Amino acid sequence: MARVIPTGIQSFLKLRQDNLFYVDKTKFIQEWWEHKDDVTLVTRPRRFGKTLMIDTVRTFFSPEFNGRKDLFEGLYIWNNTNIRQLQGKIPVIFLSFAAAKSRNIDEMKSKIKLIISRIYDTYYNIIDFNLLNDAEIKRFKSVQYDMKDYIAMSSIRDLSRYLERQFGEKVIILLDEYDAPMQEAWLNAYWDEAADFFRGLFNETFKTNEGLGRGLM
Repeated sequence: MARVIPTGIQSFLKLRQDNLFYVDKTKFIQEWWEHKDDVTLVTRPRRFGKTLMIDTVRTFFSPEFNGRKDLFEGLYIWNNTNIRQLQGKIPVIFLSFAAAKSRNIDEMKSKIKLIISRIYDTYYNIIDFNLLNDAEIKRFKSVQYDMKDYIAMSSIRDLSRYLERQFGEKVIILLDEYDAPMQEAWLNAYWDEAADFFRGLFNETFKTNEGLGRGLM
């Protein structure tokens, strides 16, 4: 029976588990990894498959999928024994700003903070708090949807350091739809305020982050 050719599915896991038609683009993972850039910005047209590609990267490296060779057997990436050994071995932080489109700066910040706080929620039962000192535990618990701007700006950097300490590997940070809120800021005339906020967030996350191994936007 021929495989079903789906449209609009952005989950690599769903495509593989349901045995749906999939165009193998996992060579990108090898090329990206071997290029050794700290941060990579992928600029392609809409509907080019960027979200699915980022989800594929997340699924390949994240310890959540450790041992799931069934998802990658038969694909290009599995032919490279060196890269194959990394499957499920590197902590990954995945963010998407697709839902952060807003008509004003306060609403935009609130949405970004909610996205970050939900990421922290997913790690609450994963992080070994015995590896954190009292100040770090306090900062971890301060990441809430109503946190101050400066806490939000440093939150992903801090989480990277915690995960590096726990897994012994620097973190991969994946950011999808990085430009979506900035487009809305331009259209709704709050560009300068948004630029100030994202300048701080991106600087802490991608530039001065000692826990960062690789970044992909």
